[in-house]
Amino acid sequence: MFSEPSELAPVLRALLPPSVAARLDLAQLSPAPTEQLDGDLRMRAPDLLYRAPWRGGGRAEVVFILEHQSSPDPSMPLRALRTTLRIWDQTEGPRLPMVVALLIAHGAKPWTAPLHVSELYDAPAEAVEGLRGALPELGLVLQDLAITPDEAMPGEGGGKLALILLRHAHKGNVWDALEANVHLFAEAVKRLGDSRAVGLLTYAMHVSDVPWERRLAAKILPLLQPPEREVIVGYADRRFEEGFALGELQGKEGGIAIGELRITIGELRGELRARRQLVAQLYRQRFKSFTPAHEAVILNASPDVLEIMVNSLFIVEHPDELLSATATDDAR
Repeated sequence: MFSEPSELAPVLRALLPPSVAARLDLAQLSPAPTEQLDGDLRMRAPDLLYRAPWRGGGRAEVVFILEHQSSPDPSMPLRALRTTLRIWDQTEGPRLPMVVALLIAHGAKPWTAPLHVSELYDAPAEAVEGLRGALPELGLVLQDLAITPDEAMPGEGGGKLALILLRHAHKGNVWDALEANVHLFAEAVKRLGDSRAVGLLTYAMHVSDVPWERRLAAKILPLLQPPEREVIVGYADRRFEEGFALGELQGKEGGIAIGELRITIGELRGELRARRQLVAQLYRQRFKSFTPAHEAVILNASPDVLEIMVNSLFIVEHPDELLSATATDDAR
């Protein structure tokens, strides 16, 4: 979702100091290549890297780091500093762009790790304070979803809904959160189009152990047009059909037979998962425009549809074409 500048810009406006946000032309926010080589030629990359110009001229580079770890990472300030130094190393001219590291933490518990490089120094606090002007320093702009109420979440439309769903993924109630914010999903569809917006739904299905209720589907599906509507319906069916099957088996007699069936299902699922992951990797390598929404469809494709994806790898010009073709096949 945040690979879309239009979704990231409202978040930045809300989180940056007003005096800074007013001077940035966030309407011109544009993605920059994230792959960078460090000193020993190893490839490193922040999650997202954006550039935005100052209204009065000049350049700013905004590093957007989305934290996926289940617990706080004490190395985050150092990682952000390394990224900053690599950006500066690639800068031409005597003036350096400002680099801002934005950390969105969505762990189950509030963020407790350091937010500043100075917190990592192995020295007495008095020494760090006394030499503060002579020591490298960098601080993270933190948005901690664990302590942010839904109504106070920054952003608009799909971006705001994405943060809300990230927050509720740990609570096991993503469907309740989505139902309370259907208007944000409708805004995401309007602003981004169906193919981008459905990524929010596939994420919710991925982190939920139960399917969505019919009343919620009745609110969401009319907002989508074919083929995306068929894609998400097929995704939902494949995501939960195995769970329904096991649930029915658990209600029958014959524990040994059920155990054997579980083993068989587990083996088949492992083989299919490996095939899906391989196909997703191939598409990710070929298309720069490959998104989590595309990956989600591949990782939940049936064996027949997966075969279509493999055969079409070097035919399609954009991954959206394949997803449309997949939806048509599912509808049949």
